[in-house]
Amino acid sequence: MAAALTLAAAAWPALAVAPADCAAMPDLLTRVRCTGELRVGARADYPPFGQATPDGPRGFEPALARLLAAQLGVGLRFVEVSAADRMVALGEGRVDVLVATTGHTVQRDGQALFVRPHYYQSHTLVVGQRSAALQGVDSLADLYGRTVCVTVGNSTNADLAVAGARLMLFNSARRLVEQVQNGTCALAAHDDSLLLPVLPPAYEAKLSFAPLPWGIVVGRGGATLAQRLGEELRRLHADGQLLALAQEYGVATPWLQARHARWSSPPCAAAALDDPRCVDPPRDNRLAPTAMADAVERLERWLQERWGLQVTLAMLKTQVALQLFLDGMAYSVALVAGAVLATVLLALGFGAGLAARSRWLRWPLGCLLLAMQSTPMVLFMAAAGMLLASAGLGTPAMAWCVAVLVLGLFNGSNAGQAVAEARAALLAEGRPAGLRAAALRARAQIAAFAANATRGSPVAALIGVPELLAALTDITSFSSESATTFGLLLVFYMALVSLVVALLQRLQQRLQVVETGR
Repeated sequence: MAAALTLAAAAWPALAVAPADCAAMPDLLTRVRCTGELRVGARADYPPFGQATPDGPRGFEPALARLLAAQLGVGLRFVEVSAADRMVALGEGRVDVLVATTGHTVQRDGQALFVRPHYYQSHTLVVGQRSAALQGVDSLADLYGRTVCVTVGNSTNADLAVAGARLMLFNSARRLVEQVQNGTCALAAHDDSLLLPVLPPAYEAKLSFAPLPWGIVVGRGGATLAQRLGEELRRLHADGQLLALAQEYGVATPWLQARHARWSSPPCAAAALDDPRCVDPPRDNRLAPTAMADAVERLERWLQERWGLQVTLAMLKTQVALQLFLDGMAYSVALVAGAVLATVLLALGFGAGLAARSRWLRWPLGCLLLAMQSTPMVLFMAAAGMLLASAGLGTPAMAWCVAVLVLGLFNGSNAGQAVAEARAALLAEGRPAGLRAAALRARAQIAAFAANATRGSPVAALIGVPELLAALTDITSFSSESATTFGLLLVFYMALVSLVVALLQRLQQRLQVVETGR
């Protein structure tokens, strides 16, 4: 290594330029030579490819970066990046290159320059527990209605969302691995390079899809540097150094073995670096745009330029996101309608039962009412969801039915108590105390609990109902945008609750006329 560094330094002598002038040089390779330092963005949470240690970054990618810096004859400075901010760090000039598990996609080709050839390839792997309920999961279609743990920004999250999976988001790969290892995530999806080495015995690989080549990414003005790094990568593939490096750090080698054979023999041994016979194409992960995508982007730019508002309407730009958004709104409206109706019907049922003469009817309903009043609804909903999943009935339609029942039971039981108390008050006043009269007397309480059912409906996302909260979570998983998305969620539910309250008030006014005119 020392000899290689000496030869590289002789081939690339230092430039006689003041350090302050280096940043002004348009060519990235010239700037690197000028400063004598290559700034490399690397992962610190992705063993065996990259991890932080007391002695500095260690893993397959840091070792590769050290080889390349030595061949350039410059020093090396690592900058820690994550999957969420690595392209931002490159665009802002905080790093010169990325060697950070960056998948080469057609979409990213428009953002930065990828070095060819690639240095690794992964697949998205879905892993799951070895349980009977998950034995039939062997295709994307089998993920419909199931919760899958993913990291924000993963390029294949859109594929999972389209297949109908419910996505649980984590901000880092380390956090995702922790949840798999402690058994919190029944299903998880990420690169096989991350999940396979850390898979606990209770888990198994379910399916693999979406091959994704990894490339070194260079910053602005980096065409010359990309060419130079590409030549070095071809040499490392051809002479087996990259393969040996992978074996040293415990990285899977089948793809690297195939590339070693490719680049060490004709025609690739002497071909151009971008020869289509020798290099792998980037993965085409572009999502079909909506008809309004251009207009939405113009609106975003206008809001930014006119008002300084950073608004990203991701749910309106692609057909996948728009369909998820519209389906989510439809499910939310249907869920609210069902929850309000269930609340009213169960209020009448509890009101009649709690005021019944038979203690065999009053006592069980009283115990159930006590359970509803002493248990947070989110726990009640989670317990119902677990029972649903254990019975193998975790479809969105069944989840909707269970959510309506839980919301109606939780709110209707409390409203039913108000009906029973109203009936007792009417009897004490010597007035007719039928169920209809009691319900009219308790109409304000019934309306209040019906409004509470509306406010609580987003909790249904917890058990797999694809309502708007769940839909926007899925959209965020592949758009990496959350502020505007969940701001719209807040506006939607404020409007929906306001509408329900207004309708209930209108209904109360009419019922008051009925009561007074009786």
